[in-house]
Amino acid sequence: MKIYYINSEEFLKQYDTEFLRQYASDMEFKSVKRFTQYTIGRYLVKAVGIRDFGIADTEIEIVNEKPKFKYSDICFSITHCGKYIAAAFDKAECGLDIEEMKERDLNALSKRYERDFNSVEEFYTFWTEYEAEIKLQQEMKGKYSTVFKNNYILTAVSADPTFSQPSCISCFDA
Repeated sequence: MKIYYINSEEFLKQYDTEFLRQYASDMEFKSVKRFTQYTIGRYLVKAVGIRDFGIADTEIEIVNEKPKFKYSDICFSITHCGKYIAAAFDKAECGLDIEEMKERDLNALSKRYERDFNSVEEFYTFWTEYEAEIKLQQEMKGKYSTVFKNNYILTAVSADPTFSQPSCISCFDA
């Protein structure tokens, strides 16, 4: 598995919203933030598909409510939080989630989820695993969580039982 991310603030210094419109698929968005997250995510997936996996036609289709390359077996999962948009790529089905760690009432969360959270990091590791597994849409066989950029948690899950960690987590340079 490979994971790439884009800092949207830095990205938007190089590209404008007109550039991003080609990745909007004629969709309507409730906010500029949602438009930016969606289109940068699609840009990232298509650009990595071409550059790193040699996919000639990066058309995306929705199968069982999950985006997939129409003409490739490479699987991907997109996530975004704050200024970061990230995508995981693998030969096996995968799920990815990122969340910014914020102060939380750990006692209330421990009661709600019937488990003991001793730190904010522990709660967000649990939560990003939960969200990534939803995106996986099948039984999780492998997982990896890490603190990302000091105050985010990033979790990748896979249908591959040999998965233990990504081969790379890197900023995508266009």
